[in-house]
Amino acid sequence: MNDRPPATPRLSTIPGGAPAGSPGASDNLPPAPGTPEPAADPVPPPRTPRDPATIALVGLFVIALLFTLYFGRDVLLPIMLALILSFLLRPLVRALYRIGIPEGLGAAVMVLLVFGGGALAVYTLSGPAADWINRMPRVLHELEFKLGDVRAGIERAREASRQIEQITSSSADPNGPVREVVVRGPTLMEQAANQVEGFIANVVILLVLLYFFLARGRNSLEALIGTMRSVDDRVHYAMVAATLQQNIAVYLLTITVINTMLGVATGVVMWMWGLPNPALWGVMVAVANYIPFIGPAVMTGVLFLVSVLTFDGLGTIILPPLSFVAITTIEGNFLTPMIVGRRLSLNPIAVFVSILFWGWLWGIPGALLAVPILAILKILFDAHEPMKPIGALLGD
Repeated sequence: MNDRPPATPRLSTIPGGAPAGSPGASDNLPPAPGTPEPAADPVPPPRTPRDPATIALVGLFVIALLFTLYFGRDVLLPIMLALILSFLLRPLVRALYRIGIPEGLGAAVMVLLVFGGGALAVYTLSGPAADWINRMPRVLHELEFKLGDVRAGIERAREASRQIEQITSSSADPNGPVREVVVRGPTLMEQAANQVEGFIANVVILLVLLYFFLARGRNSLEALIGTMRSVDDRVHYAMVAATLQQNIAVYLLTITVINTMLGVATGVVMWMWGLPNPALWGVMVAVANYIPFIGPAVMTGVLFLVSVLTFDGLGTIILPPLSFVAITTIEGNFLTPMIVGRRLSLNPIAVFVSILFWGWLWGIPGALLAVPILAILKILFDAHEPMKPIGALLGD
């Protein structure tokens, strides 16, 4: 029987000084190839978890709001346009009130000025616009002739697509041709009459609402604030209304002046280059510039097409659109930031998303109103503590 004690195992050491068999030895060893990285700490749950019922209720409210905005656009669009115009014209009505003109009469004067200015612009520019519309078939023919290479490629693509359709139809129906059922819709004249009728109705609604907003808007707001029981709430919402009125009025007035200057400068430059109807392009630029990013890009394409139809040489064709790009670059990067400053600085991402959203809901009028609506929402969000994070997301 062997009474010797068991031999003590030899412990090898590693450069860090810990024995290989000790508990801390594995901490100093490099990981073996293919060993997965240790899992990161789990994300801590929120301190105030959201109630699923509340989230579902908010989601249903958002869906209902989108349906209302989309299907009620024929009514909501003139209301929103009249409200934004009332922000712009309200300081003028106040100025007339200070010199002794009642608010009702001052509001009527502003409405007449808006209607007269719009009618004068339509009457002045309807001739050149109708001329371009009448010339459209000849314009398209000239454009196809000057862009012959591009047209040839498009025709080849169309021919290939037509052949593919013929092969597909012959293989899908070996017994014979399929009868086509043609559903006749309204004629072009009926569609035009409906469009004109709807436009006139919207203009009448807009002018009537604009008058009431200018004449009775302040009294209605004061009556609404007076119904609040808390004095703090009255003071708070009175300050919010004053801030909204002042900031939106100054912002719209500044942007309108800048767009007018841009339109005048564009019209003068197009006249210098010999482009036909420079006043028409100047007005279109002034209106399109209310839609940031998209409006100037569209007008660059329009001026390029008009230049292609007007001139022959490539150097002459490219000069008018390049001149407009230079003017709008100076306006967008230097003039507007210097004049507007940080009074109402909006996030460019939020501006672009707002244009896409309201353009999808309400078309071109919605895209024109997208930035003023975004500015109004930012002021309202900044004025309420729970909504301040959203206001910070919309801009500085």
